[in-house]
Amino acid sequence: MSAFFTRFRDLAFKEMRACTVSPGREIPADEYGFLEFYCDDAQCDCRRVMIKVLGQRSGDKAWATISYGWETPEFYRGWAGTDLMDIEDLCRPTLDLLNPQSPHAEFFLSLFEEIIQDKTYVERLQRHYAMFRKPAKRR
Repeated sequence: MSAFFTRFRDLAFKEMRACTVSPGREIPADEYGFLEFYCDDAQCDCRRVMIKVLGQRSGDKAWATISYGWETPEFYRGWAGTDLMDIEDLCRPTLDLLNPQSPHAEFFLSLFEEIIQDKTYVERLQRHYAMFRKPAKRR
């Protein structure tokens, strides 16, 4: 997985979703960005995004790492080539098991679940995926 901003810096930060958490909440007050990461394996067509939630004042600390696939269970059954895994987890946002999560990761997952109710945002993720994949296919 590589950051979308490594290839499309201006667009990545222009179109990145963000939220502001005000003081007085359980979550530390900060401006949080939802940075997109996509698979850079030319042989893979997973149609997924990994979202790392980073705070403006927290450096490289990821508050949550969320995996999300926008395709149908049938697509992921064919892609994975097996029924052994929980295909439903590939079709919805989940906290990524391979990355450490903060105690506030569930909050950011819930927020992301709300954000993807905006179909234009999901279409943006799909467009970003297609843009990101073009160079990988040429390698």
